[in-house]
This record gives sequence, structure tokens and C-alpha cells, in this order.
Amino acid sequence: MAIRKITQEYATHGIPLECDIYTTDNAPGNSPVFLYFHPGGLVGGNRDLIAPWLVQICIQRKWPLISPSYRLLPQARGQGLLEDASAAYDFAQNWNTQQAGPRRKVIVGGASGADLIQWRMTKGFFMAALIAHHCHPKPLALLSIEGINTFRHRFFNSSILIPDEEISHASVEKYIAGPVEVGDMKPDESTFVLDKLTPEGAKNPDFTPPKVPENASPDESNRGLLYDYYTFNNSFVDLVGDVDPGYQWAKQPDAKDRVAQWPKTVIFHGNNDPDVELNVSEDMRDCLGEDKVTLIVADGQPHLFELEKFIEDDIPGMDAVRQAVAKLDEVVASST
Repeated sequence: MAIRKITQEYATHGIPLECDIYTTDNAPGNSPVFLYFHPGGLVGGNRDLIAPWLVQICIQRKWPLISPSYRLLPQARGQGLLEDASAAYDFAQNWNTQQAGPRRKVIVGGASGADLIQWRMTKGFFMAALIAHHCHPKPLALLSIEGINTFRHRFFNSSILIPDEEISHASVEKYIAGPVEVGDMKPDESTFVLDKLTPEGAKNPDFTPPKVPENASPDESNRGLLYDYYTFNNSFVDLVGDVDPGYQWAKQPDAKDRVAQWPKTVIFHGNNDPDVELNVSEDMRDCLGEDKVTLIVADGQPHLFELEKFIEDDIPGMDAVRQAVAKLDEVVASST
């Protein structure tokens, strides 16, 4: 078994949109696919930001892992994000299937955020939540990695100042006025490359991560400051509210059928997370119910504590990751 990476174009929405597929030659054509949306606050990041443990669990289960690029805010706005998420979901359902054969079932997940080399980036799970809200058939399951499930939560509407100083409009103006684009970053320690794993999918003890030059230009990373800027200015609902219904609807007496259709969701989230507070995940669980949403808390852990970790790492926080994976296995087994 050897892991391979395939790059394909999955849609063209003004600009070409590509995805990377991590799979093996012996992956069956009817196995579930894991569709993963990268972190970046919907304003930055790129599709190479994948935790090694996630690639490992997908390869072990013979789930092809598809990581798409998508257009970024503010140019794409809500409808654009939904178009990209829907196209990626359709691509995943049909990837490597017979033309007239059944579609694949898809597990949809996303990671939200990181503070990498002083670059603040968050939010891939919002794209996964869009699919659950708007697409049919519903995903097989959802996995939230410290994810933002809605921008209607008070965290994004209370002028929260995440960094030490307020982000000025002047520091992000050129990104707001710039052209539509997808995430593009230079490789660093958090970038996933196949050399991080052995051909069998274990941690490669001989891998040496690339070093970021001390004099590297921070210009490309500054786009990620839009996340802090929009959070402080309570701007996200204006940008994506037309496709983001939140979860308060689930508490209404006539919502039982809609809640029943929601895919089983597994979340792990650190309780020392300044970028996306734990209550964002707790509120989703409380609205949809514990029979729909399982929340596993990583005690003392910050945002994206696991981004560079391997499934076998015996370090604080990884037990929560393994618990989430075990719960995801249970959900998938009960749904296939």
C-alpha cells in the first residue's frame, strides 16, 4: 500500500478550483470519501493545511481524503462559498465511480483556525456546515475540528478583540479591495506533505520539516488578519448571513423533522481556545441535541493544538482526537 496524491480541478467559478485527493491503489470504489475544508477563517489558509493524523485515519479506513481550495471572503461572500462547497460535495460523491453507478457517501469535515508563525487563521468547518444545511442527500457524518459552525453565535457579534491590538482598516484594505482568490501560502511546518508519513501511513521518523526563513516576507500572511478584523467589527453575518441559518431553529416545536435529517456530528474542541471559544461548539450541541452532536473537550488545549500531530502521538490532547475518531467510526458503521 502506497499513499498517493492526485490533484484535479473540481469546478470553475470565475477562477479554476482544484482539490487534492489522498488515496491508495487498494481503496474500494464504494468506500466513503472524507471531504475536508481547510482552515483559514474563510479569508486565508490553503488546502495543504491538513493534520497528519487526519490523513492517517482516512488511509487506514480506505477513505479517500479530498481537500479542495475554495474562494475566499470578502470577494466570494455567502452564495459564493455555498457554490464552492456544493460543487466540492458533488465532486466527492462522484469521484472515481462508474458513470451510471451509485454515488459515494461522504463524511464532511473541516478545521477551524490556527495561529501559525503569528498568522491567525481559522474556519473550515463552516463550509461543511453549509453542505449539511443546504445540500441533498445529507452527508454521512460531520467532523468538526474546533470548528465554527455558525457566525450567528454571540462570539462573532460582540466586538471580540482576539489579538492584543485592534486590526486597522488600513492593514487589510488591499485584501478587501483585491481580486477573487483561493488560499495560497508558502510551505511551513504545518503544511502536509506525503513525506511526513511512511508508505504504510505511519509517522515518518526521518522527516525534517521545512524551515521558514527569518527574513521571510509576512505580506501573504496578513490576509489572515481579516478574520480578526471581521470578528471585532461583527461583520461575518453581513458577509455570509444569507446562507448561515444558525441553530436556534432547532429549538422550535415544528423543527423535529429538520433536526432528524441533520447528520450525526462529532466535535472535538479545546477549552483553552481564544480564537473560537468552546461555547460555539457547546451551543450547536445544545440546540441540535446530544443524540445528534457529540462534543469531546480537549482539556487545556488551545486552537488547532493537533494540526501538526500524528494519531499515535502520546501527548496532551491527542486522547481527545482519538476519542473523536472512535465516535466517528461508530457513526459511520451505524450509517453504512
